[in-house]
Amino acid sequence: MKQTFNKRTFDMPLLVKSAAMAVVSAPRIVMALRKPTMSRALQEQVMLAVTSVNDCRYCDWVHTGLALEEGVNIEELAGLLNHDAPQPPDTQEAVAILFAQHFADTLRQPSTQAQQRLADTFSDRQQQEILAFIHAIYFANLSGNSFDALIARLKGDKIENGHLVAETIASMLSAPVLMGIWLKGQNAKTRPLARLY
Repeated sequence: MKQTFNKRTFDMPLLVKSAAMAVVSAPRIVMALRKPTMSRALQEQVMLAVTSVNDCRYCDWVHTGLALEEGVNIEELAGLLNHDAPQPPDTQEAVAILFAQHFADTLRQPSTQAQQRLADTFSDRQQQEILAFIHAIYFANLSGNSFDALIARLKGDKIENGHLVAETIASMLSAPVLMGIWLKGQNAKTRPLARLY
């Protein structure tokens, strides 16, 4: 039975902008992996916040595992991202996590108020690190979704708001990494990656 694929994917302007920002952010990511200004746990939570909006199964699988390794309480993170608490915790971590979610929710157009809250809470270097991880995971999320959209097209499924050229380019760029993740998921016999789309 044919399905409808409706996850966020790239169009050409978004692909160009996201790829450019991911490339520009790469040196900051390398620096953050060597001398981070925030914990590895928070880095993973920021990436999962973006992924919670874009719903990339590859990124969700990888970064949930990494977050667990860093001691992140996934249930508490899910509660924060689902806005289950009457008042979100007023902590640095919550500001970074909710900003990342807001960034993805607004299609890379965070409000002035959200940007100011980030600036009021973190140093310039910390902000640059947070934004670097956000740009990297946003590009990864939509690459994974575009890859899955292309597979869905090949199966004859309907694609909501699809862009074939952008999906093809993103798939070519990300296929080696995504296939590696998929194969690892197959070997681990984990449900989220049990089949392609």
